[in-house]
Amino acid sequence: VRLTRVATIPIRTAADLVQTPYTDRTIARTNTWSWKKGRTVFELVAPGGDTYVMQSYAQIKDPTLTIGRLRSLGRRLKLPTGWRYRSRRLRDALTLSAVGSATITQDELQNTYQLATTTRPHGRRVRHAVHLSGQTRSIAKPATPGTIEDHGTIFGAGFGPGTVELVATLKDGRGTGTFRLVFPRGSVSGTFSMPFTISGGEIDFLGTAKLTAGTGAFRGVTSANLRAHDHNTLNGQNGRLSLDGFATY
Repeated sequence: VRLTRVATIPIRTAADLVQTPYTDRTIARTNTWSWKKGRTVFELVAPGGDTYVMQSYAQIKDPTLTIGRLRSLGRRLKLPTGWRYRSRRLRDALTLSAVGSATITQDELQNTYQLATTTRPHGRRVRHAVHLSGQTRSIAKPATPGTIEDHGTIFGAGFGPGTVELVATLKDGRGTGTFRLVFPRGSVSGTFSMPFTISGGEIDFLGTAKLTAGTGAFRGVTSANLRAHDHNTLNGQNGRLSLDGFATY
């Protein structure tokens, strides 16, 4: 059987094997996608205006999915806060190239999209102080069984006012998980690891968090460990959280 290597994805840790929806991945690939004038394309629009064009749809999770059903796909997707799905008819031909690497993302049905446009200007990245504080409440039905999912608002230096969603797993006295912050100019996502203590009907988390990706004005954001603190009642309805440190974007 003759095979052609089309692309490669680096797998450095077990976490890289997990297909996390609406999260950027960089793959090694050189190719060009082309759509003729008048064709319909299907896109994801991230907070801040970055766009991803669907390069393939999948029948892995939904064997009944067809190209004719893609126009209404947005009604089925569980899009993160601030994300949009749209279809549009091209007024001009569209060419989407990758030279050496491409940034892609997938939705929860494993349809794949390639990053097409970004709104952040090219140029030198700047180090910013980060002092964020917020309020959260746990939701009754987390998207991932066995986790705790908190939603709320956040505000502070470096980013401005926005919303926060975090998903945590509690095990062996430590909370670990992921978070997504959405602001008017874009979004930021990251990971956290925080040991916790319980006393007097309240739970206190104190550890570190790291910013790993962004969209819009915060595309390419990075950080060293940020000081992360989250204090809540055991029913999860009175969360107070903070992030402090520095980020570059």
